[in-house]
Amino acid sequence: MTKILWLSRHSLTADQIADLTRIYGDVEVKPYDATVSSWKDVVQIGKDCDILAVVLPPAILADLVNPRNNVKPVIRAKANRIATGNTVVNPATGKEEAEYRFEHAGWERIIKIEVVVEAL
Repeated sequence: MTKILWLSRHSLTADQIADLTRIYGDVEVKPYDATVSSWKDVVQIGKDCDILAVVLPPAILADLVNPRNNVKPVIRAKANRIATGNTVVNPATGKEEAEYRFEHAGWERIIKIEVVVEAL
């Protein structure tokens, strides 16, 4: 059985779990929904896991996929954003806007995060 850390504020959907099973066979998911401050937190939380499935900012992802910091595979879910045809009120703005739902579109392994900058 493959043990997978799921680090996100959202629960896995049935489609996401089914797809993980397709990829890895029998899986056990360890959910974690609190904020982390560094790649070290993720490694510690997932120390008993085989795969790290995460939703993280690019800076933490870059450190997490660095082989000096972590050797476990890091994956993330892909999703398609689909308009429902309905409208909802955005609580931040108080304005009506289109409502969307997200549909699972697969998993991808993160190999490297690279930020290229230019001094101004």
